[in-house]
Amino acid sequence: MVVFTKAIVPLEVSEGLKSRISEHFGRAPYFAVIELRGSDVKVELIKNPRHLGYTPGQYAVASGVDYVIIKGGIGVKALQLLRERRVKVAVTSGEVLEDVIEELKSGKLREYVGEGCRGDRQ
Repeated sequence: MVVFTKAIVPLEVSEGLKSRISEHFGRAPYFAVIELRGSDVKVELIKNPRHLGYTPGQYAVASGVDYVIIKGGIGVKALQLLRERRVKVAVTSGEVLEDVIEELKSGKLREYVGEGCRGDRQ
């Protein structure tokens, strides 16, 4: 049986597997879309999808991801959308993308149980 998982991860920089994980989902300048099929890994790095007219949460849903993997915060609206669409939100302890991939493969990600950030930008 081949297991397939698709996830999206917010990134600070676009430097391949050494890309640093962003502390906030919606404000990340880049994202990694990860596809795991058995032991095969495919990674695509993209700019924040706002330039395409999507919020990151909308993009995650439209992309059919199983997981959004965060390190720090996620906005209330994004979290609500993801939960409504049954996209799991998980927390990584990793610092760079390759850490997240290893946690995803090994099942070491933790479920996010918070209520999201209000987003007090001014």
